[in-house]
Amino acid sequence: MRKIKGFSIVLVMMLSACAHITEQKKLEHLDAKQKLFMKALRWKSYETAASVIRFRNPARQLGPIDGLNKITVTSYDLLGSAPHADDGSVVAQALFGYIQNDTGRVYQIKHTQIWWFDEESKQWFLDSEMPDFKLD
Repeated sequence: MRKIKGFSIVLVMMLSACAHITEQKKLEHLDAKQKLFMKALRWKSYETAASVIRFRNPARQLGPIDGLNKITVTSYDLLGSAPHADDGSVVAQALFGYIQNDTGRVYQIKHTQIWWFDEESKQWFLDSEMPDFKLD
């Protein structure tokens, strides 16, 4: 009886450790996906950036990205992120610095990003539009 009790305690501890590792891996994947999105915008890979966006509501459509070639992203910083307990999503704030190519004007914009994890594909997706850059 004592051995079974000891084994049960060890098993519970191992399972909770595995759950922690899985959650940590999930957050590492989120970090990688956030960096992919921001780097894609920085290097004008707009199709790659758009591929990260998948709205949870399939009726929503991504707006046109053609106008993004009028700007050049010069910097990006992830200001912070916080998990949303209700649905498992993560809300992040990013700050983008950019230049309008025609005018040379420099701007900064904060972008609220809502990230969600798709259990089926085991990937994170952005449920937000592209940043609202001033294009003219």
